[in-house]
Formats: sequence, structure tokens, C-alpha cells
Amino acid sequence: MRVSIRDTGPGLNSEQLAQLFQAFNRLGQEAGNEEGTGIGLVVAKRLVELMGGVIGVESTVGVGSVFWFELATAVEPSLATAEGDAAALIKLPVSRGARLHTMLYVEDNPANLKLIEQIIARHEDIRLLTAVNGKSGIEIAREFLPDVILMDINLPGMDGFEAMRILHSDPATANIPVIAISANAMPRDIKRGLDAGFFRYITKPIKVTEFLESMNVALEYAQTQVKGISTLTK
Repeated sequence: MRVSIRDTGPGLNSEQLAQLFQAFNRLGQEAGNEEGTGIGLVVAKRLVELMGGVIGVESTVGVGSVFWFELATAVEPSLATAEGDAAALIKLPVSRGARLHTMLYVEDNPANLKLIEQIIARHEDIRLLTAVNGKSGIEIAREFLPDVILMDINLPGMDGFEAMRILHSDPATANIPVIAISANAMPRDIKRGLDAGFFRYITKPIKVTEFLESMNVALEYAQTQVKGISTLTK
């Protein structure tokens, strides 16, 4: 895939093109009105090359320039299944009654969101809501009161621990089971998460069978909470 950016500026001569990707070289524009240090293109070149790509420029004096970079296209994220996971995915959903269940997933990584969407799509009795940070996750949880919340730990602004504490301190969301989903997979990380109050702690990459088991247990727990509240209000 090639991305090109074209301008209609003064253009660059052959001498300037030869110096273009040199650090701190502003091609004689040091006294100009545009701020800068002369490292932007150097950083861009390094990033593109680290991803296995190439970057370049074509320019004509008095006409303008075309800056471009090429990257190898990537395969769209798909659900990777380990042994036993494929069979788990084609099983019928566990019977949880006729009620539609709502699950909220708070995650800022689009690929991880897509994987969970692929799993939940096979369960017609579950509606999936998503949020990309802790703040919006808390707002959605308070508005829709989901049966279960899936919470990434490393979120921008507010981490999953803080978001969970806020949810647990609110009477409206205090009894919603919150399942941690995190790449922090050391035993001490899992213990810390469970000790903090997470209902379950799932590590990435997600194992489908483990996720489905945790999801079913959490939904069953959520049902007991609903029944308990209904009994108290009668």
C-alpha cells in the first residue's frame, strides 16, 4: 500500500533532495517563519523502515513535491482458535432464559474489540456494548446497567482498576460482575486483579474456552443478583 501526500509549494532541487533525510538539516530554512528542528522526516523514515516499509519523495522546483511511503498490507485480525476452541465456538449458547443479556467491553484496542465481537456474535441472547476508555465505560455502565462488564486493565487516562473501583462504589453498578482482560499475565498480576475485586481475570491472547466459561459464570451470577433484587422488592 502506498500513501502519497502532494503539495504545490516551491519544490526541492537535487541538492536539497540529497539532504532531505539528514537530522537537524532544515535545508536553509532555519531563519524562516516555520518552526521546527529538522528531525520530523528522520523520525518518519525510521518508523516506516521499522515496519518494513520505504519512504521517498519526488519534487519539481516551482511545481511542488510528492512525499510517499509504502507498507506491506496486513491480514485483517481474525479469531485465533487453539485446540478445543473451535468446537467451543460452534456449541449452542448455554440456556440463560429468554431475556436478552447485555455485556459491556471497555477496550481501546480495535483488534481486541473485533475478536470479542466475533465471539459474542455467535450468542443471539447477548447484546455487546463497547467503550474505548474508562470514563466512557463508566457512563455507559450507568446508563445501560449491563449484566457483565469486560474491562481492559491498561486504558488511556484511567486504568481498569480505577474504573472498577468507581463502578463498585456506585450502588447502581456495584453488583455488576467485572471481568478483567489484560496482557499482564504474571501470577502476581492475576492475584492483584482478583484481590482488587475483579470477578475473573482473563489473560491475552484470549483463549476462547476460558472466555466462554468466565462469561457463562458471570451471566449466571448476574441472574442471581437480579432474582435477589426482585425478591427484596416484592
